[in-house]
Amino acid sequence: MTEQTTTTFTAIINHFLISVIYPNIENGVILGALCGSILLVISEDRISTLRRIILFFISFSIGMLLSEMTLNLLIPFFPSNIQPTIPLGFGALVSSAVSVKLLLWIIKKFDDPTDIFNNFRGKKP
Repeated sequence: MTEQTTTTFTAIINHFLISVIYPNIENGVILGALCGSILLVISEDRISTLRRIILFFISFSIGMLLSEMTLNLLIPFFPSNIQPTIPLGFGALVSSAVSVKLLLWIIKKFDDPTDIFNNFRGKKP
């Protein structure tokens, strides 16, 4: 339990440091990427601490970079009356929580390229 508390505390401190260093980035985007990367790290329970730290920073960076694109992809799924009020931080949260899992899944699929071609041909592995 101490590890999760330490990770959360460190993440909060990093949020304030990044918002001071990069004042042009919205605080909602930083907070959304931070929360998404914390969700990713907490949900991965079978990996080492070093790999959790690396995944945290990768997830946080991707969340900040892809926040606007992810929000634009998600907006059509919401009712039209609340679409203008959805914050950019929501896109950062979703992109940071999902992106690393998606990238790891794609990497595993490309370990055996014949498997991908067999899926297109309709053959069972």
